[in-house]
Amino acid sequence: MLISLIAAIRRYAQYRSDIASISKLDERMLRDIGISRADLANSAPRYTGRRPYP
Repeated sequence: MLISLIAAIRRYAQYRSDIASISKLDERMLRDIGISRADLANSAPRYTGRRPYP
C-alpha cells in the first residue's frame, strides 16, 4: 500500500512537471503541435509519452 502511494505521488509530481514544461511554450508553438492552453492538462501525458495521472 505504501509503495503504491509513493508511486502515485511520483506520477503526480511528474504530471505537474510535464504541464509546467508544456506551458512554457508560446502560442505559436502550441498551435504548431495542435493544442491550446485550455488543453494543457489533457495533453501533457500524450505529448510526453507518460501515462496520465492518476
